[in-house]
Amino acid sequence: MNKNTKNSCINDFDPSALDEITAVSRILKSITTMKDTETINIKDALGRIVSKNIKSSINIPSFRNSAMDGYAINIKNLKQNKYVLNEQGISLAGQPYYKKLKNKETVKVMTGAVIPDNADAIIMKEMVDKKGNIISFPDCIQKDQNIRNIGEDIKKGDKVLTKGRQINYVDLAILSSLGMSKIDVLKKPIVSFFSTGDELISVNKKLKKGQIYDSNRYLLFGLLSELPVEIKDMGVARDNERILIKKLKECSGLSDIIITTGGVSVGDADYIKSALKKAGKVNFWKIAIKPGRPLAFGKIKNASFFGLPGNPVSAAVTFQIFIIPAIKKMLNMLTSSKLAVNAIVKSTLSKKKGRVEYKRGLLEQKNGINIVNTTGLQGSNILSSLSKANCYIRLDSKTEKIKKGDTVEVLPFNIDL
Repeated sequence: MNKNTKNSCINDFDPSALDEITAVSRILKSITTMKDTETINIKDALGRIVSKNIKSSINIPSFRNSAMDGYAINIKNLKQNKYVLNEQGISLAGQPYYKKLKNKETVKVMTGAVIPDNADAIIMKEMVDKKGNIISFPDCIQKDQNIRNIGEDIKKGDKVLTKGRQINYVDLAILSSLGMSKIDVLKKPIVSFFSTGDELISVNKKLKKGQIYDSNRYLLFGLLSELPVEIKDMGVARDNERILIKKLKECSGLSDIIITTGGVSVGDADYIKSALKKAGKVNFWKIAIKPGRPLAFGKIKNASFFGLPGNPVSAAVTFQIFIIPAIKKMLNMLTSSKLAVNAIVKSTLSKKKGRVEYKRGLLEQKNGINIVNTTGLQGSNILSSLSKANCYIRLDSKTEKIKKGDTVEVLPFNIDL
């Protein structure tokens, strides 16, 4: 075995390959946080990143109101009147009753309606016996019951959104409840991507022998669409170093991040690494993980470059592990630690020592116990097993065999990796 073969991507152990933790650390160290902001309508703000802390200018609620349909009372009146009161009026949402309660008086109030200034409890409508304008009720009363007090939800001056937060549907409701119609957010990073390979053809053309449809661009488009970025699909580039260099330079002029798939291994037609060297700078090339070892990372002018493997599962895994953290760092997004759960594996798993392996799995819960199994063939070209999966089973670099019934670490898809 010659030196070139020994250090190629066909072996499970390669001492020159970076471990995933070091790789992520080097990527994040090289990423510069964006500073440019823009002001947008809150209707357009879903998924965007807050550029500065947002404080409330008002109290929510801004007035004392009823938490349900019922009757406003002043508890002091009850001591003289034995839980029998006269109904003097009604307070509707948006149409307040402005007078104070006098002795022996009550006011009917609707949910959300202003209550009289001296009312200190609301009796539920269902608890009242009414005859004409006279109501009576039992003595199960506490001060402030069924009353929403001023600032109970949000107080004036409270921080309601933190810089770096990704805006969700609840945030939109909070912003609108404060009377805000616009918000300052970070501008979206521009991410350009293209596939490489002479064998790739468009989905609207007929396959010839030796050709495959270009699924990776659709994979990347789907992954990027879930992030607050501007997407530029740059098509397909042939396996030609000169063409690739030109394409990379074109992308670097309009992008913050450039992503390619394919051409990063050691084959005779794999030109991404050499093209990156001539167009920019290579930071590292190989990662000690499976699937996804051949991954090129570097810089072209001010753009960060990620050369992902051509096999679609490898591209998906490396995108989730390496590119998502880079985009979040670029946007200064608030992130939580990845959620990993333990589960009992339903079948024997094996791998070679030397690199971390991510197996596609199906996580279920039976009788309160987490159970996981692989979703079939684990080849890096098997998209169907990724489609059936809802998690990755993560096996560390020292593991060789996991027996049926052993406990494994599982990373569900619906949380950050």
